[in-house]
Amino acid sequence: MARWYALRHEQPQERRHPERGVTIDRVDYYGQAEVERFWAAHQEAVGTALLGVSGRKSGVEYGEPRGGRPVSAERAQAVQVALAELRRAGEHQRGLAGRLARTHGGNERTWARAVTDARAIHASELGADDQAQRPAPQPE
Repeated sequence: MARWYALRHEQPQERRHPERGVTIDRVDYYGQAEVERFWAAHQEAVGTALLGVSGRKSGVEYGEPRGGRPVSAERAQAVQVALAELRRAGEHQRGLAGRLARTHGGNERTWARAVTDARAIHASELGADDQAQRPAPQPE
């Protein structure tokens, strides 16, 4: 609720979280009719069956490479950029995160996380290729 309230001005008017009714002992209370209207509009626009625990869509198609916490679209894009660099070079090169940060913007730590995810994907791709090229074991 706090996140929806904080980001309410980024939403269209019909999907905007309602204003606080009152705050008592640092707990916010909202009008029931307004919250029900908001929730119905939110379910209609976003759907709740596809949402994870955090209220965001999750899954590999949303940039979640290892089945963990959902990641943002920006992070998923950064992973793809790092993965393209790994594929081009054929292997990880020291300083890749810093080079990507200077080239594409952002901080090096964020790029380091993206490179780590990209390396895992790249390693699994190489592992799959290695398996495909190995001859099948012969029964003795």
